[in-house]
Amino acid sequence: MNTYKFSRAFRGFKPSSVIEYLNNLERTYEKEIKEKQETIAELQRENEELKKKLSKLEEEFSKLNEQKIKIAELLIIAQEKAESIVSKAIEEGENKKKALLEEIEEHEKTLQGLKEEIKRIKSDLQSVISKFENETGNKEEESSN
Repeated sequence: MNTYKFSRAFRGFKPSSVIEYLNNLERTYEKEIKEKQETIAELQRENEELKKKLSKLEEEFSKLNEQKIKIAELLIIAQEKAESIVSKAIEEGENKKKALLEEIEEHEKTLQGLKEEIKRIKSDLQSVISKFENETGNKEEESSN
């Protein structure tokens, strides 16, 4: 508060000076109160806007967090599916390999059997040829005698 000097009157201060001072003081305080109320109103509006923004950001954060969780779950599912596909492919490959090896083994046995059959047929044919030569050779000797 500013210091104010009142004019002196007969029994103290001059009433008009006191009234003028009080009126000035009232106007000053009313002006300050009005400014403070305007500042309070502006801060309240700003606070409400910030609350709305905060609420909106919290909602967006919540949505993003939910999306993040869903994406993580989908990635886990995709990874499990990929591992399952790879595992099945490996298993199918192993089964095909095993089947092919068994088929090769069967063909090798068949081939071995055919080779033995050919040997036997050759041997039989050699035997027949030898007999035939012996018989024809014997007949030639008999006819020359």
